[in-house]
Amino acid sequence: MRIGIIGGTFNPIHIGHLNIAESALKQCDLDEIWFMPNGRPPHKQSPNDVSNIDRLKIVKLAISGNPKYKLCDIEISKNEPCYTYLTMEELHRQNHDNHEFFFIIGEDSFWSFEKWMHPEIICKYTKIIIAKRPNWSDDSGSILLSEGELKEKSTSHDDEFKAKLEEYKSRYNQDFIPLNIDEIDISSSRLRRDIYNTEYVKQFIPERSFKYIYQLDLYKHSHEMAEIYEIDVKVKNALKHSRYVHTIGVMHTAANLAYRYDYPYVNAMLAGLLHDCAKCISDEERIDICKTHNIKISDIEMKFPHLLHGKAGSVLAKELYGINDEDILHSITWHTTGCPNMSLLDKIIYVADYIEPGRDKAPRLDDIRRMAYIDLDKCIYMILQDSIDYLSKHPDTMDQTTMDTYNYFKRILEDNENGN
Repeated sequence: MRIGIIGGTFNPIHIGHLNIAESALKQCDLDEIWFMPNGRPPHKQSPNDVSNIDRLKIVKLAISGNPKYKLCDIEISKNEPCYTYLTMEELHRQNHDNHEFFFIIGEDSFWSFEKWMHPEIICKYTKIIIAKRPNWSDDSGSILLSEGELKEKSTSHDDEFKAKLEEYKSRYNQDFIPLNIDEIDISSSRLRRDIYNTEYVKQFIPERSFKYIYQLDLYKHSHEMAEIYEIDVKVKNALKHSRYVHTIGVMHTAANLAYRYDYPYVNAMLAGLLHDCAKCISDEERIDICKTHNIKISDIEMKFPHLLHGKAGSVLAKELYGINDEDILHSITWHTTGCPNMSLLDKIIYVADYIEPGRDKAPRLDDIRRMAYIDLDKCIYMILQDSIDYLSKHPDTMDQTTMDTYNYFKRILEDNENGN
């Protein structure tokens, strides 16, 4: 049998992968396509937000409707890093009498193929199929070129591709087969980032896989550093310099606390980066945002609208910065007053806002900073004690939520001391 192998993290699998598989079946006259999820690929960090078992299940569901699609778990079942040349050696030993293999790679991988670990061994056991991008573009200044110049550059690219193809064929004594595909503008990282945007995501993930992901609430914590870099530019432009410096301090402190308490650090950084995003708007705008979105405004908040920057900030984080993660939005909402029954991220942002390196006015800060990395609940209680003590001297500025939060954590600590 002629077997095409398409590997990847499939984190998650999407219709772009299936499009490549279907094109390879037809254009290369293959009998089957084997989908081979990676376990621990050496060139990238192993995905830790979704287990190997879940990724395997997502792929299995995605391909279950096509009898020519098979699941190959040879790599994902291993605990050590997997190299393609070792995988192909093993597949050859298991199937050399009745299978001819075709390994499918993308065009980006094609250009770097010679830098792979032992490409000559890979080519000993399999032909290479290249999923070539149909619409080549060069991001470095293409927008400034005329239609004729773009066509000339595209032709030059095609010539370079053909030359590289012949070079590889000669060097490795193996077939390299270009595959023409219809390009789909989608990536797994984009799907993970926008996982809460269900109408968008379900266009690109097969229905059975989509349902499984949402039933198990997978990728909930799957934000990536690219979001930090993108949003940081916007926040820096929106905030005053002193507020931005504070924001960066909170972001990095939140990351440290996330490491300490085993919480996804990128999520904590995003929450820290956006916790004060409504500090740059007027009191009137904060009130208007809350009223428009039916957010309750207390009497104290109406009297001192700057206290609404958390509630208004959660709206801006969603509408201006594209954050749909409810945990992040909730932590922004309550980062000033806290609230009873806070989530781990709520606690991290509340504490980070209080102890970030630029803070120097609050009492016993050194003790509170030390406690932050020992017992987060006790740290919050210490902060609330000092906040209540300060606000008791200015009772007309105290929000009831702060007192409710204080009483909640007081009971938690008392129960712990009594062994309840």
